[in-house]
Amino acid sequence: MPSSEQHRQVTVRPTPRLVPFLVAGVVVALVAAVVLVLITGPADDYSTAGSIGFVTFVLSLPGLALAATAWLFLDRRSRRRTREYRAVPATPAPSERTDEHGPR
Repeated sequence: MPSSEQHRQVTVRPTPRLVPFLVAGVVVALVAAVVLVLITGPADDYSTAGSIGFVTFVLSLPGLALAATAWLFLDRRSRRRTREYRAVPATPAPSERTDEHGPR
């Protein structure tokens, strides 16, 4: 049995990953830009793709801000699910008897 000096308190908290939230914010901005440009038509002197690119760029900043805010909200909520555990080192499995020809 391990001694009390080998025990360690560990804290485990499930946290959401930031990058998927940010990617989702940009994707939402892209979808909104496509819908907006297709409904209103492209700007004068710009192609449809150019207009979609510009509107996506403009809408990406608010999309990223909303995604980061949602991530912060979920990160705070995950603090309630924090658990503390007592970690004990795994004991080695009993070794098999071996001789010069291998295990018996």
